[in-house]
Amino acid sequence: MLTDAHSHRVNTGEVNTVYNVRINDDPMSLPHGPRLYFSVGIHPWDAGRFQPSWLDKLNLLLNYRQVVAIGECGLDKNTEIPMNVQLEVFERQIILSEIALKPLLIHCVGCHNELMELHRKHSPVQAWIVHGFRGKPGLAQQLLKAGFYLSYGGKHNPESVALTPPDRLLMETDDSGKELEEVAATLMAIGKLAPEELTAAEKIFRIK
Repeated sequence: MLTDAHSHRVNTGEVNTVYNVRINDDPMSLPHGPRLYFSVGIHPWDAGRFQPSWLDKLNLLLNYRQVVAIGECGLDKNTEIPMNVQLEVFERQIILSEIALKPLLIHCVGCHNELMELHRKHSPVQAWIVHGFRGKPGLAQQLLKAGFYLSYGGKHNPESVALTPPDRLLMETDDSGKELEEVAATLMAIGKLAPEELTAAEKIFRIK
């Protein structure tokens, strides 16, 4: 079964969905349904309003079986929030990821060098997934060599998709409005992949 690694809505097809939750969302308002999982994190856009209680809430939510990842979290050069503030909030989630044994779903805009430096610094055991990756093949190769996983959506660089090994490739709908089957068909055609090869997400998120 295909898995949508990052979505802002529940898929209608026969797929697993990892639904994105921001830390200040109301848990009571979240959708319910079969094959529905969650990622929860402190988005870099929210780092300027960071409260220590958010980490307590995140730590609590990570105890639920359906919460399979921390994210979105990461770094964004296009926001006005100072980079040192973003780094502090992101590093706290990196540490929590290793303690809770949950992978990171990473929002990264213009900060890939900083991201790779953090990866070298922390030497994580848990997977680091760059969501919505649209970068050029050179950057994709750097990230893959460093140990990252790449998640592709409707907008992507076909050359980067083609060079990504299936065991490091995830797929997502994000907020595109597309069905995952459509995204998957495009990625499989580019990478000459069969559906049974696209199991990285299930393994990383421990979805059975």
